[in-house]
Amino acid sequence: MPSKYNQHSHKSLISLPLIIRLSVLSLALNMAPILSHAETLQVPAAPTPKSYSVTLPGRGMSMTEVLEKFGEPEVKEPEVGEPPITRWVYPNYVVIFEYQYVIHSLTTNKPMGFMPPKPAESDATEKIQSEEKNPTRN
Repeated sequence: MPSKYNQHSHKSLISLPLIIRLSVLSLALNMAPILSHAETLQVPAAPTPKSYSVTLPGRGMSMTEVLEKFGEPEVKEPEVGEPPITRWVYPNYVVIFEYQYVIHSLTTNKPMGFMPPKPAESDATEKIQSEEKNPTRN
């Protein structure tokens, strides 16, 4: 029959890894503030693009109301499909009608006075043509 002393020492040996684990955990928790030190980086904000606002025709307005309030469009495209869909193009927006009523208005993202760049092909063509007219001698 084993003695009480032997049983007690056996329990101590089993609890020894637990004590080590708890010690390591305690050490890790105490060092957490030291290990979690970080720097804060300041990133400059990107410049905000210029904005503009355009009043658009509202859904449900009739063609007559749009003409009275916004004037004649630059282009009136013909009806397409069934039900008939019509597009009126204004300088900064497009109005889409179904039958005689507005179903959608959207901006074209081009502020007034916007001048798109010339395509690269036309620049090269113009340069070649000007060189043919005025040849330079070496």
